[in-house]
Amino acid sequence: MRFFFITLTLLPFLFNCQSRFQKITQLSSPPKEFDLGNGVKAIYLPSELSFITSKGKLLEFSLKDPFLSAAKGEQIVGFRKATFKIKDKILSECNEQSIESFGLEKGAFSLNGKLIGGGCSTDYSIRFVSTSQSGLDWNVEISNPELNRTYIRFKSDESENIYGLGEQFSHLNLKGKKPFLFSEEQGVGRGDQPITWGAELLEGAGGNEYSTYTPIPFFLTSKNRAFFFENSSYSVFDFEEDSEISVEFRERGLSVRSWKSTSPKEILKLYTSYTGRFPSLPDWAYGTWLGIQGGKQVVLERIEEAKKAGNPITVLWIQDWVGQRKTVFGSQLWWKWLPDENRYPDFKNFVKELNKQNVQVLGYINPMLATEGPMFEDAVKNNYLVKDKEGKDYIVQTAGFPAGLLDLTNPKARVWIKTIIKQNLIGNGLSGWMADFGEWLPMDAVLFSKESAELYHNKYPVEWARLNREAIQEAGKEGQVVFFSRAGYSYSNKYSTSFWAGDQMVSWGRHDGIVSSLIGILSGGLSGISLNHSDIGGYTTIPSPIRDYFRSKELFLRWAELNVFSPIFRTHEGNRPAKNHQPYSDPETIQEFARYGKMHLALKEYLKFLNKEATETGLPILRPLYLSYPEDSNTKDLQTQFLLGEDLLVIPVLEKRETSVHGYLPKGEWEHVWTGQTFVGGVWLETEAPLGYPAIYLKKKSAWYEKLKSSFLPFQKTK
Repeated sequence: MRFFFITLTLLPFLFNCQSRFQKITQLSSPPKEFDLGNGVKAIYLPSELSFITSKGKLLEFSLKDPFLSAAKGEQIVGFRKATFKIKDKILSECNEQSIESFGLEKGAFSLNGKLIGGGCSTDYSIRFVSTSQSGLDWNVEISNPELNRTYIRFKSDESENIYGLGEQFSHLNLKGKKPFLFSEEQGVGRGDQPITWGAELLEGAGGNEYSTYTPIPFFLTSKNRAFFFENSSYSVFDFEEDSEISVEFRERGLSVRSWKSTSPKEILKLYTSYTGRFPSLPDWAYGTWLGIQGGKQVVLERIEEAKKAGNPITVLWIQDWVGQRKTVFGSQLWWKWLPDENRYPDFKNFVKELNKQNVQVLGYINPMLATEGPMFEDAVKNNYLVKDKEGKDYIVQTAGFPAGLLDLTNPKARVWIKTIIKQNLIGNGLSGWMADFGEWLPMDAVLFSKESAELYHNKYPVEWARLNREAIQEAGKEGQVVFFSRAGYSYSNKYSTSFWAGDQMVSWGRHDGIVSSLIGILSGGLSGISLNHSDIGGYTTIPSPIRDYFRSKELFLRWAELNVFSPIFRTHEGNRPAKNHQPYSDPETIQEFARYGKMHLALKEYLKFLNKEATETGLPILRPLYLSYPEDSNTKDLQTQFLLGEDLLVIPVLEKRETSVHGYLPKGEWEHVWTGQTFVGGVWLETEAPLGYPAIYLKKKSAWYEKLKSSFLPFQKTK
């Protein structure tokens, strides 16, 4: 009886998986080869269609089974505070494929046929164009305008490891996984317990192992091939089967750019050459960014206190420049985007005086407006906000208060908010800001452009970054002003000036804490997000009757120790500052944090070199070992250690009360910084890592070996 019940339960699921690709009918044809130019060939056999470049096989479709299907569906969307619960209801499905013709047309290989199914029929065509010796563009066109789902699959094998898809906070190697791509709040816990259970129970906001602020439909594989889908809808990338890769987009048709090269580094160079690269940071960005709040007197005292300890403070980040309010979520801001002159009297002069002390001041902005005050009233009056289906302003409930969301498809709204940025932020002397949010667009919103919100949702954070960058350029401040983004999608690397990894818990969590922040940065780096960092100590602070999530002293210092080896060294007090250990909480912390700040600044010359390299090549500053040592099978799943550039290897302490770490050294000779001991690579080893002396290794005989060794000399243990 139990077996019968389980079988009945699983049947609909199994049927749905099987039904997506039912059967194929193809032309009877002898093997044929087609020259697409640039050394790229299409080979059509009775059993497969493959595309081979001068660098090797790039793409292969099995012709024994269908590889393309389409459907009509509607999404059932639950939405609460930018956490989305999305189910897909399929109304009709074209799951039987026929191939009716193929051949060269104006230098492109075209394949044409029909897709049919229950109550469903459409013509389709796929066109493949060689763009270079490494590149192949292909477009899938579905003729029936009623269809809004496209599914495609192509061959893989069990040895092919898969990386990318934006910031993936739980998994670096995605082989065997099935991530969905949709920009949203990452959730609270994401699988770490008991907080995920509590967040789901109370707010439906626990998230999961694939929820992310910055999904990007680009992945590269250990076969040195990569695929970039220039589509924007909700998508699913299924890597669970060893033998195939299956992709679903909830829109009609696909546009794909693919590459084949000799190494993952070369793949990233090709991808970022096409999609964009981050600019170089200004010189002031390599000191300590002190993220504090509380008003003029408080922040000046904190800066002076840190400087006395020797901390090289070059940035004051005051997100409360707009004022602060208390909500059920904790300490939050007034979203009015002008200085709070009560909190920071004579704000413009306050900024100017700090600049004279070589301290830049950064603020905060997001694309929403609290539902009060003249700025909100102006936006309502001029129809600058996203609308609901009834034509009313779409007011969303944030974690603490209601707000309206700017319609970035409205040209006048864009000019209006850019003017605010130029006047109220740049005009008051700010050298940058956190450009927060971007993932909150409701799926049923009505936009000025009439574009579907389902298709624009993932584009919204990119347009928010683009708007910020345009404001900087229009103010003549390119290269001088920096903003850091949380949410993103395709082409974020073209418009953002830097990223941060979002709102991790103040915890040691595997899926939402210090560990996940590192995995997200490494995964994002393999997706073009080369300039990234995290909040030192995390952000999300939760009191709970089951377990309080407050930042401990140990967590703060270990996170600071980790972030020494990132391009931006920035603190955040979190949403409940009084509950968290802070950089100013006690004299010992002030001194130790100052030591980390000096250590980070000692790496300035190396970090500037890596930033320049990222700008010119798209290579990330923090790198998973796989990127530099792809032939070493030991690196394929390594996600809790990393390379800073090529010459410095870091194995951070990511667990509570640990004073040693287990890690891997790849080929070459590696020198342990604190003992001077040399190890020959290709080995796993245990390294002592007491607080303040992380497990870091220099690559001997490398270009930066001597300079890096010299940089760490002032921080050696005193005997």
